[in-house]
Amino acid sequence: MSDQVNKVSISDSFNITTLISLFAVAAVLAIVNVAITLTVLDRTGNLARPEVVSVDAAELIKGFVEAQGRGVSDEELQARVRALNANVDQLIQAYATERQLLVVNSAAVLGGVRDITPEFLINTGLLQ
Repeated sequence: MSDQVNKVSISDSFNITTLISLFAVAAVLAIVNVAITLTVLDRTGNLARPEVVSVDAAELIKGFVEAQGRGVSDEELQARVRALNANVDQLIQAYATERQLLVVNSAAVLGGVRDITPEFLINTGLLQ
């Protein structure tokens, strides 16, 4: 083996230092650009803020079951409720995304949040 030690020349060190500095400057400029853009969007009202709303899961299932009517057998009703339970998260997510909403479970809400359970049932067709 050789006893030679790899040494970084002063010009290589300068190039690495310069390169790191340029990356740091680019990162700072990018952050400043994002901050300015967000400030302008916020002040012009173009920064979409989702409305926080709640959904009552128990009322959702209750409304769905009541909408099925008396002509449905218990087995069919159970199958439909299982299908709803399997897909309710996806339905809520799609509904929230389409309407720019932030949906939380009503069990976690103490107050001050609009409950969208009835309109969710109607607008998603779950009452049919």
